[in-house]
Amino acid sequence: MDHRGDTLDIHHLDGQIYYGAAPQSDADFAKLRRLGVQRIIDARTFKVFASRKEQRRAAKLGIAYRRIPMGFFPIRTGNVPTILAQLTNGCAGPVYFHCNLGLDRVGLLVALYRIEHFGWEPHLAFTTWKAQQFNTNLEGLDRYFWQHVSARNCLR
Repeated sequence: MDHRGDTLDIHHLDGQIYYGAAPQSDADFAKLRRLGVQRIIDARTFKVFASRKEQRRAAKLGIAYRRIPMGFFPIRTGNVPTILAQLTNGCAGPVYFHCNLGLDRVGLLVALYRIEHFGWEPHLAFTTWKAQQFNTNLEGLDRYFWQHVSARNCLR
């Protein structure tokens, strides 16, 4: 059993939607439970064993778990629309979504959500995301952002 302190930095996006890094400790999962999280969406691609461990921990707490891998070239996996749709499925209760650090892939998802649901200007959403991003060399995420935005005619 992991007894590390409460280290998970959870951000509130909208309504019953939370996001951040991958939960690691029992305290992290307890924090999600205290928030009433009923679903976890794991967007990690390469952490298969960590994802399986997370799925078991979530199940012990009665939290539904779904892994929807989203790599650094989201156009290849095509899972961004699936993840965004899962976030807005409020009938399934509060949701927590994450990648490994909660900055790069999750940052992209947060930026797109802000445009589509809060009416943010694409340049503001992009700039806000990039100011918080860990690895600014992930140009596949940038390309996907602008392709997604222009495909939805969100450019203003």
